[in-house]
Amino acid sequence: MNTKTAIISIEDLTDTAVPELTEAFNSSPGVTEVDFSVERKVAVIEFDPEVTSVDALMRVVLGKGYKVL
Repeated sequence: MNTKTAIISIEDLTDTAVPELTEAFNSSPGVTEVDFSVERKVAVIEFDPEVTSVDALMRVVLGKGYKVL
């Protein structure tokens, strides 16, 4: 499987948001790994581009009530 990496900037990302967003990304088809940098306010997501897209990953963030920068 070829994976790609998406780096998504998330406004007001905090430690308390990480578990909720981790669960949301992990339940999204095609996501293989998720990591966060609260300091840099970013999510780093490894995904299968044949199954999902960066746009779909950004919609996950928006669906949880956070803004994508």
